[in-house]
Amino acid sequence: MKNNNYLKTSINEKNSAAHKRILLLLIFSYFIVFTGIIFAQEADSAELSEMEVRSLETRTATQEPDFFVSGTSAQWLGFYFGVGFRKVKLEVADAVIISDSDGTANGIGFNLGYFWDEEVVEYERQISIVEHSNSFTYQGETGQKLEVIQNNFWYSQYPKFNRDFYLHYGAGLQFTKTRFAGTESNDSYKDEIALGIETGVSYFVTSNLLIYYRFSVGQQLPFLTASASSPFLKQSQLHTIYLNYYYPL
Repeated sequence: MKNNNYLKTSINEKNSAAHKRILLLLIFSYFIVFTGIIFAQEADSAELSEMEVRSLETRTATQEPDFFVSGTSAQWLGFYFGVGFRKVKLEVADAVIISDSDGTANGIGFNLGYFWDEEVVEYERQISIVEHSNSFTYQGETGQKLEVIQNNFWYSQYPKFNRDFYLHYGAGLQFTKTRFAGTESNDSYKDEIALGIETGVSYFVTSNLLIYYRFSVGQQLPFLTASASSPFLKQSQLHTIYLNYYYPL
């Protein structure tokens, strides 16, 4: 009887030890699996962080190329046209100086230009009506107010000064028509040719809006005129500010 009890006790102890070993094995296995999951989550988190950094890098706006730097840019080839407001100073007849800074009294100017690389060819039309303080005479006609029409053809260099600022300077021919205002006959115009020089600056407010300043001097030369009479318009000086629309090609 005692042997049976001892045998049962021994079997129970062995079963209890086996259960403990299995429990320890399960705990150890769970620990290994749990640790692996943690490392996997950390690795995924690191990869995700790296991907987020890369996506942020790709979303970072890169600096746009300078619109005016590349010679292949459309800004280096195109047309511009617009209207201008002027200050006029004229030397007429026998050294009579007429100057009027009132833009509405002077009329208005128009220009049309073709721009490529750093060169420009331009047609400019200026119509000026100015009045002198006293009457003066030219070839038997007397008056105070003059009407002057100038059709100018310019060739200019156009180097970039600073980003959207450009310097321009050039020369051209001025075909002028001058008469006393109020005369209705076209035959009353005095047709003359002058040599002109110009300089100034321009600024691209936007890619299509150009503010353009020009100072030009036209000097009438006797050998350019077939007539032997003294010139009516000896010299003109114009300060003009143009508002131009630029159309790239």
